[in-house]
Amino acid sequence: MTGISVGGARVSGVDAAELRMDPATGEGGVIVDSGTSVTRLPARAYAAVRDAFRAGAVGLRVARGGYSLFDTCYDLSGRAEVKVPTVVMHFAGGADVSLPAENYLIPVTSSGLFCFAFAATNGGLSIIGNIQQQGFRVVFDGAGARLGFLPNGC
Repeated sequence: MTGISVGGARVSGVDAAELRMDPATGEGGVIVDSGTSVTRLPARAYAAVRDAFRAGAVGLRVARGGYSLFDTCYDLSGRAEVKVPTVVMHFAGGADVSLPAENYLIPVTSSGLFCFAFAATNGGLSIIGNIQQQGFRVVFDGAGARLGFLPNGC
């Protein structure tokens, strides 16, 4: 992953340099993990993405206090439809993965509480979690050192 856009704008501070693995220490980098629920980013990168999402989520009723590991939640009870900023993950070679809203604003209670499904991690490793992978066929090409995301209707 080389960056993230929110609401059509690249998020400053979330770039290839921030996400790259340091070959000298093995720290950092990005993995795809079907066993991790939400995408985790280093604290500074997460804060930048979260703040961009909050700035673009105008008109949504903020739920104070968060929920579990989520610090950005909204009370959407009684709302049939909401408008949220787009979230796109960018990859080397110009590949972009536009996430559907249900892959980053998820219900956490039956009473209408929804949370932004990204979180900070204590270390430098970024993890693309299974909520963001839903609805995509994830293709790993180890020989070609490539990763692909194809829309999948499952």
